[in-house]
Amino acid sequence: LSQTMAKIRELVPELADVARSELNEDAAKRDTVIAAYRNWINEQNYLEARTDDQFLVAFLRFSLWDLEEAKKRIVFFYNYKSKERALLKSRSVDDKLLELARSGIFATLPNPIGPGGPRIHYTRMGHIETSKHSVTDIFRFHAFRAEIEINTDDNWNISGVVEIIDFTKIPYSLLLQFDPGLFRRMNAFLEHGLPTNLVATHIVNASRETQFVLTIIRNVMKQKELLHIHPNVESLQKAIGKEYLPVELGGDNGSLNDAMARYEAQFNSFASYFNDDERFGVDEKLRAASEKEQQRNAQLVAGVPGVAGVTGEEGSFRKLNFD
Repeated sequence: LSQTMAKIRELVPELADVARSELNEDAAKRDTVIAAYRNWINEQNYLEARTDDQFLVAFLRFSLWDLEEAKKRIVFFYNYKSKERALLKSRSVDDKLLELARSGIFATLPNPIGPGGPRIHYTRMGHIETSKHSVTDIFRFHAFRAEIEINTDDNWNISGVVEIIDFTKIPYSLLLQFDPGLFRRMNAFLEHGLPTNLVATHIVNASRETQFVLTIIRNVMKQKELLHIHPNVESLQKAIGKEYLPVELGGDNGSLNDAMARYEAQFNSFASYFNDDERFGVDEKLRAASEKEQQRNAQLVAGVPGVAGVTGEEGSFRKLNFD
């Protein structure tokens, strides 16, 4: 079978090493696996998904190139987006999203932790205005940003992400919005839906009052060791490397104003991508029917090698013609 070469970004050598040694990436088999993945997606009547090479390779890398795992991941991703409409609201880039991009709450820092290292996100909780931003608005921003990262950020996809969360002047009313059930629903997408791994969360400038919420969050986390709480900025600089922090935290990894401008430009350049996103998703009814059919077929096949009499289903085998 003639195979066209996959259209994906070339990785810097350090990142290619990580993909090879930690994610089982094999350049020789890559294009074949991507094609098989796309064919499978196209065959599922219940699943409407993006199938360009760069998008698919993100899920394959996240699944360590295990095709069966990658199938489950992309179904989970689109099923979540179909089911959780209340959380994700409109799939279009709207004023709310652009306002959040300009709010100074979020920053994606330009340099990862070394060329083959993880991406860094920096979040300033004190910039959240609870009269304007709900917890679900913030989650929605995360979901949109992540979808752009799926398409553009190889470090984020291959080496994961480090979250720095600054608790300076965190609004108390935001803590009152904390709802463990909602947190679990949102966390399901962040943990299982997005093709990236959280390498660590570093919390800085947290007051004593905030510690109790962090403890709750820590208890909900499967990997508690991922959460680091720093007493001061110096401790954070030691942990991550000063040069990787933004100017505002004494480093040289870009300023927060640049980060806000970058988000706005990115969201605008992805506007038609997100408008198009409305048509993708999972049809739950069709999916259930498809799974029933697969189970039926599996039972039929299980009964084939001469054990039809034992399973008491010989009737159904008479209808099948085996050459």
